[in-house]
Amino acid sequence: LPTLNVTEPDGTTLDLQTRTTFGGGAYLQLGLGDVLTFQGEALYVPKGARSNSDRVTLALDYIDVPLLFMVRVPAGESAIWPILYAGPVFSFETGCAVKGENASVSCSAADDGLQTKNQDIGGALGGGLEVFMGRWTLQLDVRYTHGFRDVSEALDEAGGGVKNRVWSFYLGLGRVLVP
Repeated sequence: LPTLNVTEPDGTTLDLQTRTTFGGGAYLQLGLGDVLTFQGEALYVPKGARSNSDRVTLALDYIDVPLLFMVRVPAGESAIWPILYAGPVFSFETGCAVKGENASVSCSAADDGLQTKNQDIGGALGGGLEVFMGRWTLQLDVRYTHGFRDVSEALDEAGGGVKNRVWSFYLGLGRVLVP
């Protein structure tokens, strides 16, 4: 459930709605013991927000590269283990469009000259469950990603800002490669 935190140069914030979307990708885990794991991911993540008043959506598409350190909470012989993780997220913009009821234009062609930066850096924090099924694992988790960089060129220069904020629900299927 992505949204944007928009701060005008005078300090006021805009009231925006979340943009409900679907994304996908792949992950790779490197075990650092029984409890600690490093998980690298490559994800296609749509971000942006919807205006409350005029039904306009700012659609920002990214390739996210989260580098997460995961802690598996030991659950004995159980096949279901709780997980907690955190780490940096590097985002690379792949598309930007302003969409309305009757039209869609790229950000660079928008009337107001909306210009976005091509990269964002943020942090992710999440948790969930990892289910072990023989040589396969199933991951179910919830994550909050907080963008640290201003992604708007114009508002950044004027003293305002636009930052990505994303709540995500993940379902992942993994294959254990090492016995």
